[in-house]
Amino acid sequence: MKNTIKANQLRLVRLLLPVISFLISLTSGFSESLSAGAGRVDITPDPKMLNWVGHKPYDGVVDPIFVRALVLADDTNKVVLVSWDLMDASEPAVARVRGAVAKATGIPEKHILVNASHSHSAPFSPTYGAKLLKEEIGTLSPLVKDPVHQTWAERLPHLCVEAVRKAEAARRPATLALGRANVAEVLFNRRPRKPDGSVETVFEPTDPNVLTNGLRFGPMASTLTVLVLRDERKQTIATVFQLPCHSVCVYPYHKGISADWSGPVAARLQSALGGEALFLQGCAGDIVPARRGLEARDKMARLISERALGAVTNALTLKPGRIHNGNATLGLPLTDTARIELGQNTMSTEVQVITCGPLAIVGLPGEPLIDLAITIQKNSPFPHTLVLGYSNGSGVRYVGMPGEKARGGYEMGVAGAGTDECGQRLVDSALSLLRQQYSSAAKE
Repeated sequence: MKNTIKANQLRLVRLLLPVISFLISLTSGFSESLSAGAGRVDITPDPKMLNWVGHKPYDGVVDPIFVRALVLADDTNKVVLVSWDLMDASEPAVARVRGAVAKATGIPEKHILVNASHSHSAPFSPTYGAKLLKEEIGTLSPLVKDPVHQTWAERLPHLCVEAVRKAEAARRPATLALGRANVAEVLFNRRPRKPDGSVETVFEPTDPNVLTNGLRFGPMASTLTVLVLRDERKQTIATVFQLPCHSVCVYPYHKGISADWSGPVAARLQSALGGEALFLQGCAGDIVPARRGLEARDKMARLISERALGAVTNALTLKPGRIHNGNATLGLPLTDTARIELGQNTMSTEVQVITCGPLAIVGLPGEPLIDLAITIQKNSPFPHTLVLGYSNGSGVRYVGMPGEKARGGYEMGVAGAGTDECGQRLVDSALSLLRQQYSSAAKE
């Protein structure tokens, strides 16, 4: 009997040992090496390009826009984060960039994540003949015919390749640290709830701190997350800052080209810390700046920069493990209106998850409402989970959790092409990939 008990105990220990080892590694470290490199290339178009707002040339350049690349690698795996200061990351544009980067570097296409800052003062990414919703046709069709836009669009994949090559050339052994700061005072959820539970969309509040007529504030996630990668000499390789917030301070108050609030933040972090600074846009479908205009943009950028530097000072050094990458393709059901306009029943869309030790980065397509990020982070097995929107495609455009369609509001009308179940399906897909990678890492 005693021998049987001891045998069972040994079996239990053997089963639990990989999991225990993985949990210990979150604090005590992995043995795998991590290397990182970052690069940046100017992608500012000629201001003679037609602005998608009004279809007239841009009114000059407020500040330049860039594509930035971060290459992360261990002994066997390599991934690329591409961040560009554009309105979106359409499926056709992402496909071309991935193909061009893979051909030039040998990095697998599916290991490349493309995230847009969603600056309304920058161009849309090239559509390359993609099917468009009725409201998109009026906005984008004139751009496709614009020769300035065509020339810029053809150059964009090559400029992205250049940024990745710079990052790859700069790659060297790296440490990874993570810090967080609260920036609630510069954010506003533009979907406050009426007393009956429905939504009243408030694009630009008169006072973001006070609601009228019995409205309740919508959900918020006010955390600014900062990742810092340093080399063996403690020199900064890259600073990555992530926050869910529309880039609409400049738009529509100035019709010049701009990266909006994230542009000056990146410039200040780069000046203060060295290396490159990359912005990763979060699930900002319903989150906007509390104040708008050029003056508000500058104040917002200063505050975020100061908080980011504070987060860096207090950052926790993480022990990176092997890099894992996973992709899932979903066929999301379309609304009746979208089915008619697009001539199809579903929209093929992608969810991507990249993990390294205790860190996970989730890329969701389109414009997810903040509830998707909150739900994923709450249920993720990884203690540090960043959830991005505007990644690898436009998907079904605005997308919320089940029940949001009934609440109404701009985002859940014609601007959201998917049915009410789409948000949950994106969340479920992301969590499935996260759990798979967590389990794989535990067995290593």
